[in-house]
Amino acid sequence: MAQTTTATVRPPAIALADPAVPYPQMTGAEPCRQTDPEEWFPEHGHNATAVRLCGSCPLAADCRKWALANPTLASDGIWGGLTRAQRHALLRSNLRTAA
Repeated sequence: MAQTTTATVRPPAIALADPAVPYPQMTGAEPCRQTDPEEWFPEHGHNATAVRLCGSCPLAADCRKWALANPTLASDGIWGGLTRAQRHALLRSNLRTAA
């Protein structure tokens, strides 16, 4: 008699947000909530309009903090006025400074 085994299939791990840095409390009046989401997630490079609009948002600093604390969840797009490349450069710089 052949032995059969059943393999347990587990779903992929889901990256959880860093609880030390809460997601900004949004009101719906923020520029990112008032414009087309495509503006904030350009295919290549960055969208100067989105970066400029972030500069006028009162939550930009909190948004940037959240994105830097949660690089997996905020891997693409404009967050707190920073592009993906700018966030990665800042994180690398912070790691070098901490070392």
